[in-house]
Amino acid sequence: MVDNRNKIALVTFSLALENGFDNVSIKQIQEESGIAIGSIYYHFKNKNEILVYMVHMYLMDNFHEFKEEIEHFNGSFIEKIEFIFNYKTNSFIKEELGMDILTGNKFNYKKYFTLLTTIFHQHPEVRYLYYELHDELYKFFYELIQDAIKNKEIRDDVDIEMLVMFVQTILKGYIELWVYQPNFSFEKLVNANLKLMWEAIKKQ
Repeated sequence: MVDNRNKIALVTFSLALENGFDNVSIKQIQEESGIAIGSIYYHFKNKNEILVYMVHMYLMDNFHEFKEEIEHFNGSFIEKIEFIFNYKTNSFIKEELGMDILTGNKFNYKKYFTLLTTIFHQHPEVRYLYYELHDELYKFFYELIQDAIKNKEIRDDVDIEMLVMFVQTILKGYIELWVYQPNFSFEKLVNANLKLMWEAIKKQ
C-alpha cells in the first residue's frame, strides 16, 4: 500500500513523464489519483511542494536505496561497478510495476531521464537536490575505490579523484547516449565502458 503523500507524488511523476511537469495541473493529479483536492492541499501547500518532494523521492531516496544494495552486494570491485551500471535498469522494473498498479501507465525510463533533466533546467529551486546527489555519489565512489586499492583488486597507483570523475562521467554519458541514440543497446554501452575501465585499472 502507498500512502496518499507518496501516491500524489507518484501520480504527478507519471503525468509529468507524459506531459512535462509544468503542464500538469492539480485537477489532473486529483482525477488521476482519486484523492480529494482538499487532501492534496493537506499534504502539499502548492504544486511546487509536490515537485520538491517528487524530485527528492526519485533522486535522493533512490540513491540511498541503491547505496544500501551495494553495501550488501558480495562481489569484486568490477562486479560492483557492473551492478551499478545495470542498477538503473533493474530499478526501472520496480518503478514500472508501481506505475502500472497505481496509474495504469507504463514507466518509460528514457522519458524519466528527459524529465529530470528538464526539471533541473526549468526549476532552479530544486537544483540543490541534484547537487547533493552528485556530492553523495562522489563520496560513495571515492570510498569504493579506496577499498578496492586496499584489497589489492586494482592498481595502487590509481588517482582516486580522477577515477571517480571518470566513473561519474561514464554513468552520465552512457545513459544519455542510450536515450538519444537508440541504435546503441544498453548492454553494448555498459559492456564497452566496463571493458575499457578494467583495462585501465586492473593489476598487471
